[in-house]
Amino acid sequence: MICSFCGTRAEDAGNLVMGEAGAAICDACVDLAVGLVREQATPIGNMVLDNIGTLATNDRRFPGLLGLVTDAAVAIRNGLVVWAGPSERTPQGLRSLPSLDCGGRAVLPGLVDAHTHLAFTGDRSEEFVLRSSGTPEARAVARSGSATTARLSHLADASRITDVIGRRLNRMLDFGVTTVEASGGYSNDYERELALIDTVVEAGRRHVVDLVPTFDVSGLPVTASDRSRTLDEVAELHLPVAATLGAAVRLSLGSDALTTEEARRLIGVAAGLGTRTRIHHRGQTPDVYSLALETSAPVVDHAGFPDQDQAGQMAETGISVVITPTAVLGTRRSPASLRRLMERGVPLGLGTDCSPAPVMVESLPLAITLAVTEMGLTSDQAIWAATLGSARALGLGDRGWLGHGAVADLVVLDAPSPTHLPYRPGTNLVWKVLKAGEVVVSR
Repeated sequence: MICSFCGTRAEDAGNLVMGEAGAAICDACVDLAVGLVREQATPIGNMVLDNIGTLATNDRRFPGLLGLVTDAAVAIRNGLVVWAGPSERTPQGLRSLPSLDCGGRAVLPGLVDAHTHLAFTGDRSEEFVLRSSGTPEARAVARSGSATTARLSHLADASRITDVIGRRLNRMLDFGVTTVEASGGYSNDYERELALIDTVVEAGRRHVVDLVPTFDVSGLPVTASDRSRTLDEVAELHLPVAATLGAAVRLSLGSDALTTEEARRLIGVAAGLGTRTRIHHRGQTPDVYSLALETSAPVVDHAGFPDQDQAGQMAETGISVVITPTAVLGTRRSPASLRRLMERGVPLGLGTDCSPAPVMVESLPLAITLAVTEMGLTSDQAIWAATLGSARALGLGDRGWLGHGAVADLVVLDAPSPTHLPYRPGTNLVWKVLKAGEVVVSR
């Protein structure tokens, strides 16, 4: 017996569903048919957003880092921006499109969260309480926290984790986030970590928010023989599987993670697979930037400061640094100013680092505020990092800006300018969110 549509034999198809007159269809063809129906049923946005008080385009043709335009308009066709600029200059041929009056509100690109660990279940709120006490017991609980998360997440049913990710995405979308990088990263059991990436991919299929999966390689066993064997397995088995899932790979470099030599090997394997590589800066690892420059790894996460020469080379090659300002919450660490990195031309991305500890943050606007108040960025720099900077860090050239050809992911704030986003923490200023030109959040 074979599939009537693709000819796959029953023993290779996994499952065949019989229909009338002896017709049969395999699971792969069912998935293809469902996808085609969804594509045809999905409305494509066509509209003009008019009466915009302040528009942040991230287009250098307009003034300032954010490319600000006052009294502006944005025209959308087939889910893409076809024009953005002063309202009075809107081409006549676009004025007949359905109009959304923004009432003098601010509009900016959809926010992009460039660093999260969404694939987990449970929480560590009790650990949060203990951390706040600063006792020795608190430190012991904190050290075992990741193992607790790994145990809960690895034992959970995949469908449950997918549903949990979906609920988190709902809340992120309410804050204006339209694209999210997501990983697990809670243990060195990489087969189970790949299973978590499967849940990320499935959640992305179901949700309007675009998900960018990342496979975290956070460390190796301590003993030499186990370490060597696990490194071989990651290189020869796990990275190829991650590549088939469309996942980037993030390598943790540090005293309790990978050595420079181990990371260099895995970067080479990932490059051969066409996989985008990120280097996770853990602790005092001064050679992390040297490794990124040597291997052309496009992203460094959780950054400290490169030296002046490294910063200049990173600016020239476009290596991004992704910061997670929310990591300062609950850790009692002194954050560092990162403004000088952007001033030297190094592109910054921004993430919530959403995970169960030390605090669980799903609000990218809060991270934007902390980037200003705790890390020394200007408000424009923080907003740029959470839009175009994060999109660049994820290798997504079609979003994070508003101009001809960009995906029409936009946020309309119930405020006169984008500056209110970091200026008013704790207040959800989102009035509407558009995804590919369709209104998906409305207040």
